[in-house]
Amino acid sequence: MKKLYLLLLAMFIGFGGFAQTILFQDDMESYNVGDYLAESNPTWYDTWGGHPGTSEDAVISDVYSHSPTKSARVDETGGATDLILLLGDKTSGQFELTWWMYLESNFAGYYNLQHFESPGIEWAMECYLNTDGTIDLLVGGSTINGTYPKDTWFEVKHEIDLDADNIKLYINGTLFYEWPFHYQGGGTTGTNQLGGVDFYAGAQGSDNPKYYFDDVYYAQTGGGGDPEITITPDALVNWVVAGGTTTDELTVQNTGESDLNWNLNIIYDIDSPDAPSITPGPAPTYYIKGPVVNVTAVQNPYPGGGPEPDASAVLHYDGDPNGGVYWTPPPVTPTVAARFPCSMTLPYTGMELISVDVYINGENAGGGNEKTLKIYGMGNSYEPGDLLYEAAFNAPAGDWTTVVLTTPVTITGEDLWVGYQFTQNETGVAIPGVDDGSNYNPNGDYVSQGVGWTHTSLALNWNIRANLEGTPISQWLSATPTSGTLPPIASELIDVGYDATNLDPGIYSAFIRFLSNDPVTPALDVPVELTVAGVGIDERTTTSVMIYPNPATNFITIKSDRTISSVQITDFSGKVLYRGTETNLDIRNLSSGIYFVRTVTDKGTSNAKFVKK
Repeated sequence: MKKLYLLLLAMFIGFGGFAQTILFQDDMESYNVGDYLAESNPTWYDTWGGHPGTSEDAVISDVYSHSPTKSARVDETGGATDLILLLGDKTSGQFELTWWMYLESNFAGYYNLQHFESPGIEWAMECYLNTDGTIDLLVGGSTINGTYPKDTWFEVKHEIDLDADNIKLYINGTLFYEWPFHYQGGGTTGTNQLGGVDFYAGAQGSDNPKYYFDDVYYAQTGGGGDPEITITPDALVNWVVAGGTTTDELTVQNTGESDLNWNLNIIYDIDSPDAPSITPGPAPTYYIKGPVVNVTAVQNPYPGGGPEPDASAVLHYDGDPNGGVYWTPPPVTPTVAARFPCSMTLPYTGMELISVDVYINGENAGGGNEKTLKIYGMGNSYEPGDLLYEAAFNAPAGDWTTVVLTTPVTITGEDLWVGYQFTQNETGVAIPGVDDGSNYNPNGDYVSQGVGWTHTSLALNWNIRANLEGTPISQWLSATPTSGTLPPIASELIDVGYDATNLDPGIYSAFIRFLSNDPVTPALDVPVELTVAGVGIDERTTTSVMIYPNPATNFITIKSDRTISSVQITDFSGKVLYRGTETNLDIRNLSSGIYFVRTVTDKGTSNAKFVKK
């Protein structure tokens, strides 16, 4: 979502005389005492679990303030505060990130920087401000010690240079530590990206967490701005005679101020039964702050291979079961999953995911062993998209279990995340099965412990296998190249090909999804519609019209490969609701249902329909 920069004040201060742009500044004075911060300002704040206005949210207080009268309180009242300051997933440039903190004599504090706005994926560092006035900074797998003043306001300042991969932390104006920014709290590997701050009511040992923060200041002090992706045209409409081929072009352009890294995925619109009704259970309340380090693998080799499902194809990374994984301390309710990217699923487009094989290594002796199969759609490389299917199941330890889907999931070419959730209630119980890691793939060991997704750092694949059945469709759409890097104000042509060799006459649709490091638009879809005409049809009598998005909620766009002269929209009874020449229409006032669109062009008339959600 595009952020509305609240302040665009530029001044020649900061590093090396660069023009400094204040991106966000908050002295807490615009809120009322008792307000929830993320609920009041969702543009810049969120909570760990996405629940503004709850105990996860910070509360505005007038007990202490740095200036003038109010600050935000982080504590365990009603539950632990877990506030996220959203910083925009920056990948280049230099930034200053500063706030002031106040800790009373009997209380402790904690915060971490995140490499991604989506919480829990990568901690860039963790900072414990202990009750005794000492600091434990966890970064790069090491702990850096220092002190801070109690019962007074002190400044916490970060100078972050993404171009040089460097960060400096200052406490009350004194340099505390400097390190490569791509580091994580628990290791030296990570992503050189600035995502967010987690103000969490956390503490070590018997310390009691409570602190106040005020006067947040976030500015770009140098370097280029963000990359920005633009695709033209924003939709493709074409036609071809059955058995023939044709082409189109797309232009991908970087209209931003730093390098744009992009790749594209082809996803087909395939008619399929309605998705099953999904009623997710309550969100897990337990998760481990920091990288997933309290995880241990145990070896318990399973003699033999996997099951032999009655399936046409199997998506998996794992080898034979070779033990399991347990968390310390319990209880913990993680979800483990394998991500099968577009490059793996595209050849199977049109087939159905009918069942999932999982190997369960262990069980809680005291019960509570029900598990939940979870299948997600396409998100990005570090977290899935929408939940497509979930169902409870039981599985015995020490064997494979095949979980059959009551409603198969159709393969469209998009990424699929396939996994299951379970609860480990007892110490040392290694429930999810893993292989020996000899064929380890980073897509094969994703884990979520509440919100964000990450890896276990064990380099082992979960024993998860997705079984597919059916016949793939003919791959009628192609695009070249499929990825690239563009400097600022550069562009590149993409050749789009249509192949109707194996297609019957009719209308076919798909979309090309562009994923990029544009922090504002990380995913951008270009709808594609191909009309396949019968042999002998004259081009002059062929009219192709696309309506997108469909279904739609707020607006629809009507696009054709011909010149549109008029548009008419009617409801199911035939009542005319719109007549004119506009092709971008506001449908927010329409009731949910099916509507019909009659489009007149210079080469003929098209009749189509769309669904208002």
